[in-house]
Amino acid sequence: MRRHLIAVALLLLGPGAAVLTQQALAQSTPFLTDDEIRMISNEISGDRAFEHIRWLTHWHRNSGSDGYFKAADYIVQAAKEAGLEDVRFIEQPLMRRTYNARSAELWMVEPVELKLADIGEHAVYLADGSHSADVTAELVWIRDASPAGLKDLDVKGKIVLTNASPYSAVRNAVWEKGAVGVVSYETAGGKDPWDYPDQIGWKSVPSTPPEGKQGTFAFILPPRKGETLRRILETDQMQDYFGTGKRTKGGRVVLKANVATEFGENPGRTGFVEGWIRGSKYHDQQVVLTAHIQEEQGSANDDGSGCGNLLELARAFTKLIREGKMQRPLRDLRFWWTDEIYSEYRYFSDHPEESKNMLASLNQDMTGANLAIGDRVQHLILAPHSRTSFLDAIFESIGTFVIQTNTAYLAASRGSSSPRTFTRPLFSTRGTHQGYNARFVPWFGSSDHIVFLEGAIGIPAVAMINWDDDFIHSTDDDLDKIDQTQLRRNNFIIGSTAYVLAFAEEKDIPTIAGETFAQGMRRLANDLRVAMEMLQMSATEPDDKWKDASIIIEQGVQREVRALNSSRAFVRTDKVAAQTIDDLVQRMKRKQEELTADLQAYYRRLHGNKPKSVKLSPEEVAATKKVPANVPSLMTYFQNRMRGASPANLHYLMRSEVFNFVDGTRSYYDIYKAVFAEAAAAGSWYYGTVTLEDVSTVLDAAVKANALIMK
Repeated sequence: MRRHLIAVALLLLGPGAAVLTQQALAQSTPFLTDDEIRMISNEISGDRAFEHIRWLTHWHRNSGSDGYFKAADYIVQAAKEAGLEDVRFIEQPLMRRTYNARSAELWMVEPVELKLADIGEHAVYLADGSHSADVTAELVWIRDASPAGLKDLDVKGKIVLTNASPYSAVRNAVWEKGAVGVVSYETAGGKDPWDYPDQIGWKSVPSTPPEGKQGTFAFILPPRKGETLRRILETDQMQDYFGTGKRTKGGRVVLKANVATEFGENPGRTGFVEGWIRGSKYHDQQVVLTAHIQEEQGSANDDGSGCGNLLELARAFTKLIREGKMQRPLRDLRFWWTDEIYSEYRYFSDHPEESKNMLASLNQDMTGANLAIGDRVQHLILAPHSRTSFLDAIFESIGTFVIQTNTAYLAASRGSSSPRTFTRPLFSTRGTHQGYNARFVPWFGSSDHIVFLEGAIGIPAVAMINWDDDFIHSTDDDLDKIDQTQLRRNNFIIGSTAYVLAFAEEKDIPTIAGETFAQGMRRLANDLRVAMEMLQMSATEPDDKWKDASIIIEQGVQREVRALNSSRAFVRTDKVAAQTIDDLVQRMKRKQEELTADLQAYYRRLHGNKPKSVKLSPEEVAATKKVPANVPSLMTYFQNRMRGASPANLHYLMRSEVFNFVDGTRSYYDIYKAVFAEAAAAGSWYYGTVTLEDVSTVLDAAVKANALIMK
């Protein structure tokens, strides 16, 4: 069977496919030999990455703060020691004032003296943006801090207590009704407070008061402390509420807040760390590896893990090169430790020409989670349909290899002569021996990779983020939740993908394009399944459902043609390599006719007749005549697009895809079809639903805001 499949691959790929056949029998991924797998896995260490995380957790790393720059300084030094070239900090303006908290304590002085919060113990006890204060005042409970909840309360001159947003409490209770400060015990990420009663969420408050108002402060307490304060206020019973050894009567609480913070000039300053492994041949196709510095104190997983893994990957690669085990890459490897998302948007706005020199981006965010704690799954994030490419094929192949060889399977374990749970395990010295609870998921954003994927920038990118995570943005995201084994596994996937990209040339086109074609066939099979399910629901409106189902097939084939054509990035002058891609593109285009025929046959089974020819509605016809393009300046485009936010009901990721598909040739209707098909392929539970009206609303708002122009 294996030999038969190889023969089929030869017929499919034509000249040059011998490279694939020589290695297929020996490999678990066609992109790496066994020797290369051993070379990379032997050197990459989860324990070394962990030591970098240990240092980074010291600092509260909010953008532009002293802690942020201390972390950046550490990364600069560590990157130099790792052997990277041209390491530097690239300074950028921060479009607000810089902020630093110097000291902050919150005391209960009545009915018993008790320290409630101290940023010397953890920085997130004080909300970012708080102003200096020395206040002693009575505490009053304001429920959800809404105007309705505050309507009949006298809070003037008092400190208010809420289990809701401190941001809202500042606006509604302090600036509208005269309170002097806020104490909140809102949880991070909207979690049930009794799942994590002692966790403190990382919060912020507006730092710039309205005209005529003063800046204020907000302390953040864990739910257990916050609820205890509320109980004291709501009872007149004698109790030892905090276990101080002194019984006191409830009904009244007085707090003392002492806060010392500093604000710098506006704009402030931020930036990111950059380092290189210079390639030997191609300097116009850089592979950019990213992680972000900016987060709260601790933040071991988000994103100390990514930062530590990048430093370790730099060390591993430079050591392998120095020892002669690995040749110097053909392409530049460019390492970025950023102020999350902002650094990339700012850099490309300031240097729009730089994107033309980048081949792909690989992002690590939250790649160190101990997956046995909480409901944590490592998500390997594929690119959106607007940017499906060769990168997905390489990433998915290598990632699947690690998942399969580090997950226990009954047949594999019982059929192996080796006495181990996993067939090719990656463990760390101080890490667990757990399985690799990971899966590939359709695109989502929330980290640095989204900037590269912007249609106006156009760089393929993939990423890793674990989710769900009950510890993110809180005091619980610390070293005890990190697993050195998962650090090593995730870094192996990113490092191996970078390795393949760094050395790929024309001779590798059969493997790259062939794997892209094969994975595309699997994606098209899912498209066909979704289209058939649509037809099953078409009893009352079969013509409309036929149109929708046809769009899914049409757009799926177009997506795969784009993915195959992306592999031309590796073709320079080799006509055979170019012909291999041409042949696969033609084969893929013919799939539309084949899949449509399958869909028509299924329609006849359901309805007893052929589907009618697709006819566009007047609204759809009008949409075909409107062709948007991005304004030339990236800075102007991004600024104006933000101002042009529209009230459409689109999922925020599909709203991004609307913009990603704008290229000056696609019409409103073309963009609608592409985004509709993408949402349908993943499912409404994931991306919601997409209508032409919603897509048009988003585009019209962007045109009105001068982010887009009509061609």
